[in-house]
Amino acid sequence: MESVFKPIKFKLYRSALCMLMGVVYLGCIPEPLPIENLPKLTPKLVVSSQVLPGVGLVVLVTRSIGALDAGENANPEELIAQIAITDATVVISNTTNRDTLLNLGNGFYGGITNLQESAIYELQIENNEFGKVNAFTTLLPFVGFEEISADIIYNEFDSLARIRYTFNDPPTENFYMINVQRYSATQQLTSLLNPRIYTKLMDDKEFNGQTYSETFNVLFQEFLPGDSIAVSLTNISQPYYNYVKLRNDSRFGFSEFASEPINFPTNVKGGLGWFTLHTPDIRLFELQEDQ
Repeated sequence: MESVFKPIKFKLYRSALCMLMGVVYLGCIPEPLPIENLPKLTPKLVVSSQVLPGVGLVVLVTRSIGALDAGENANPEELIAQIAITDATVVISNTTNRDTLLNLGNGFYGGITNLQESAIYELQIENNEFGKVNAFTTLLPFVGFEEISADIIYNEFDSLARIRYTFNDPPTENFYMINVQRYSATQQLTSLLNPRIYTKLMDDKEFNGQTYSETFNVLFQEFLPGDSIAVSLTNISQPYYNYVKLRNDSRFGFSEFASEPINFPTNVKGGLGWFTLHTPDIRLFELQEDQ
């Protein structure tokens, strides 16, 4: 059993890294602190979650650390080892089921695949150091691309990834997140800790219940023919939309991604971060010039 589980565990862990590292520390971003000898804040447990298509729910449990503890020269492997909570009990439940997630190592917990759309779920995490935290969320309906393409275009400054897509918006109020990031099946941990994900947020006020099409360029990143990217569309809740928007308005670097939050919301009672059940539609592309 162990020999069979290891490759599955590695695949799940790597997939979770690719999807989570761009947003995992959204609740742990400080304002720059140039002052020395500041008192350290009490660390808290930080939660991030993602439903991965074909894999299931993955929850990453870490601890917050101070901005002064994560300098520009910090070693990524040492830092992730420092903040990962590897001995937690993680339980997800609704009115009919209660499941304890598998400990996948490095702070990742997962294994639930039979999630029910529109059901309310509670996440409970218990750890000797931090005690108990919990959060509630609802699994929103899946919304996926109808059509999507990606290629490279050039302007006078650099080369950009151009994304063209279409999807059908349900006749309810919805909020969406589109992420674009470089992708490789052999990505290393060091490249995932600060992956420069391009995030686009929108609501459906102008196209509620209709088919929506758009073309946009991924700015501030130079792409070359042959580069691989992952593009995802996710139907998200309004509170999470507001949370990500606030995070996007506060650009952060490697030294800040694991630090205490300054005025960032959370739905985790007793902790930080955000517990979500949003299923992305993920498409992979090898970029080429438009023919």
